[in-house]
Amino acid sequence: MKASLHQRATGAAGDAVLELEGVGIAFGGLRVLSDLSFVLRRGQVAGLIGPNGAGKSTCFNVITSVYRPNAGTVRLDGRDIVGLQPHEVCRRGIARTFQLVRTFQRMTALQNVLVGAVYGKPHAAAKAETRALEALALVGLADQRDREAAHMTLSDRRMLEIARALATAPELVLLDEPMAGLNESEIETMTGVIRRIRDELGVSVLWVEHKVDAIMAVCDQVIVLHHGEKIAQGTPREIVSDRKVIEAYLGEPAAA
Repeated sequence: MKASLHQRATGAAGDAVLELEGVGIAFGGLRVLSDLSFVLRRGQVAGLIGPNGAGKSTCFNVITSVYRPNAGTVRLDGRDIVGLQPHEVCRRGIARTFQLVRTFQRMTALQNVLVGAVYGKPHAAAKAETRALEALALVGLADQRDREAAHMTLSDRRMLEIARALATAPELVLLDEPMAGLNESEIETMTGVIRRIRDELGVSVLWVEHKVDAIMAVCDQVIVLHHGEKIAQGTPREIVSDRKVIEAYLGEPAAA
């Protein structure tokens, strides 16, 4: 599966795949991100957490060129991608999902994923169906290839979005709250899929999520935003004991 879904890795594990340096953006007089810098290494899963309004979704939109930052740079594999169109960013190697699921409701699961496989990379049509089928298999939807998205559960449609992203053969996948609305069993399944993306495909993941337990169990590093600024970055063990993070987001543990 790895050979078909992920053919464009350009560096070794541990190399920087995504770099944000001094990124800032404001809407009118409201500053949403301020001097944001971090590095995501190839083959890592990084969690991006923080309170509502911290700037997490805006960060995703800057990375994918939905918004252009007022300051700073965004680099993929060492190349500046600020100013590209969103479809160009995808073709360079960044795919994403959305907090509110955006599947094509009257298309089948396979047709949905084929959109990513065909249009996510230039000249990709020749092996598009192979990549689409492999992506569906990785997220556990192979037996639903002919089901319309409108008739799938929320959990399955979230998986379908991930499969569509993977079919673009990305270097990096941005997951925007993929566990929102899922039950405990579905969360466990989603956790397994995110691990497979990293461990089997070698694809890096930047993951926004409010299910902090899942973030801490899976991620190699965690980045914490508060009021548009990075207040901490480190391993899950370091983050859960960071006083600034506890005060801004995690809260004190319950007394024994």
